[in-house]
Amino acid sequence: MKTCSIFLPVVILLLPLHAADEPAPVRTGQGDGIYKTVPGWPSYPEGKGLGNLHGDLASDSKGNVYIATGNTIQIIGPDGKYRGDIRTKGGKVFKGVHGMKVRRLAGEELLLLAMPRIKRVVAVKPDGTVAWQIIGPPQVPGMYESVGEYNPTDMDVSSDGRVIIADGYGKSLVHLYDKDRNYLKSFGGKGKGEAQFDVCHNILVDSRGKKSTLLISDRQNNRLQQYDMAGNFIRTIDDQLGRPCAADIHGNLLAVGELDGRVSLYDKDYKLISRLG
Repeated sequence: MKTCSIFLPVVILLLPLHAADEPAPVRTGQGDGIYKTVPGWPSYPEGKGLGNLHGDLASDSKGNVYIATGNTIQIIGPDGKYRGDIRTKGGKVFKGVHGMKVRRLAGEELLLLAMPRIKRVVAVKPDGTVAWQIIGPPQVPGMYESVGEYNPTDMDVSSDGRVIIADGYGKSLVHLYDKDRNYLKSFGGKGKGEAQFDVCHNILVDSRGKKSTLLISDRQNNRLQQYDMAGNFIRTIDDQLGRPCAADIHGNLLAVGELDGRVSLYDKDYKLISRLG
């Protein structure tokens, strides 16, 4: 039995406690996928703490963790200590930050943000500078009757710059754009059948295989769906998932966060290896 030491920022946040009140670490998982909690992480100065945690978490190459707390993004350093907040430059665009990822694009790391409240996705530099944004849904006749129907919950960007947006709180559509953010196509839509979604909450470019694929957390259908990068259906992964709403890659592991209070870990062949919680 091996205890894994990979840090999973999508998994667990513990409220800071005084040292004397900190509980012992808790072990969770099975087989080769056993983890320990980190009591007291993150730590804050007096008067500061975690806020609304409906939004996402992400980590960069330096070990910083970004926490979306509604209209603010907190920075937690590699030592677990609060480092401050990201303030936007070139426009106040942080409103109800939902999905968030860190991706290296054109030689620099950017935070990719989805904000359903203001109907847009935004790429932001760590210093708060807005690199680019896509506002509103695709301008396709008949797709949306009003902009209010569009509520993007997540986005990701492929290695060649293509942008993929999940309209999870809207029409359960996935939209594809080229590297210049020109609209290409959409797929999905509300339903329970193959290649349909009921809240496509999270989207992830999985580059572990020979060819990258898209993994979509089909939350209310209790499953993941896998597509090629052109949006063609490949298969469904539904190992008794409990409303999957987040996914991330850590080494060769796929971590799937479930709204029912659990995290499922899969290897690169999508074989279930452990469940946390």
